[in-house]
Amino acid sequence: MIEIKKKNIFLLKNKKKIILFYSKFNNSCKIIKKTILKIEKKIKILFFSINIEKNLIFCIKNNIKKIPTIVFDFKKKIIIDGIKNIKEILYFLLFKR
Repeated sequence: MIEIKKKNIFLLKNKKKIILFYSKFNNSCKIIKKTILKIEKKIKILFFSINIEKNLIFCIKNNIKKIPTIVFDFKKKIIIDGIKNIKEILYFLLFKR
């Protein structure tokens, strides 16, 4: 998982991506991060992560209202929020894009 800092956000513009919006102090975010790390190891796909406390303006522009939130931005943009298990994330990753 690649942590995106405020100065590097421009690199995500106009690219296909999967972004996890999280908070460092939220237990739900810690759980979903562990799940995503397992997925990354199994299927060799890369996720980006953005800390909402450090990138609040970017989160507001992308309509992030809850944490944790995963944004699948491929052909169409799909936003899912809350804790999801591996099967649910893989479903969005493999079938909904």
